[in-house]
Amino acid sequence: MEVTTEILQLLSEVGYIACFKGDPIRSQVIMEGVDAIAREQSSVKMGVAVAKMYAGDVPGAIDIFRNQVLAKEPNHMSAKCFLGIALTLTGEQDEARKLFEEVSQHGNADEKGIADFYLSNEAAA
Repeated sequence: MEVTTEILQLLSEVGYIACFKGDPIRSQVIMEGVDAIAREQSSVKMGVAVAKMYAGDVPGAIDIFRNQVLAKEPNHMSAKCFLGIALTLTGEQDEARKLFEEVSQHGNADEKGIADFYLSNEAAA
């Protein structure tokens, strides 16, 4: 059976739904299965990393963002945004702030909104 991009996207969406509905373990299993099929796709790597982050494996998520997504695509603003969130969770505020500032300047509207939210929360603290 050929696995199409559409099937991978659908499975990834199911993984995200599980994650955001409070089932990070099931989400991680789904996303790792998708990753096993489509190893080189940054969008899949992003999904695996986000699922790891929500499952509590923040160091694993950071590793994927840095060493798999950003190593391949250094200007991937979504990866920088989510890496900033993960770094915030581990208390690495200085590095996170630098990433959020870059995303705020160069990201799309959604990425910029998230980055600006984290930057404003940091300023209020």
